[in-house]
Amino acid sequence: MIAKDRATTGRRRVPRRNFEFAVGVLLRGQYTIERAFQVGEGGIMICTPSKVAEGCQILTTFYLISGPLIIVRGVVRSVIPAQGKLPERYGLEFLNLSFHFKREIRNFVAAATYIDGNTSL
Repeated sequence: MIAKDRATTGRRRVPRRNFEFAVGVLLRGQYTIERAFQVGEGGIMICTPSKVAEGCQILTTFYLISGPLIIVRGVVRSVIPAQGKLPERYGLEFLNLSFHFKREIRNFVAAATYIDGNTSL
């Protein structure tokens, strides 16, 4: 559904904000601390040294700046190949994000400035 929306409109359904922080990743029974790159109320982009295929489910835990701990399950919707110094990244679509957390993320993204990399500007 996301790919179809982006393909027909050329835009993501929701804006994202650059978010280069630590994120907890539970994958195949192993919990590790990895790196996040972007976040929006629809999902998050992360990296992990494990190879992950589209459709794989991953549990993520992360804090927004001065926000609550967000624990949410996501499904891999895209695999972004490594480029230069950037490692291979995975775009996750949130599956069970509560309304409260969705609002927290929406406020975090809306508070971004052009310098922060708000992709909706």
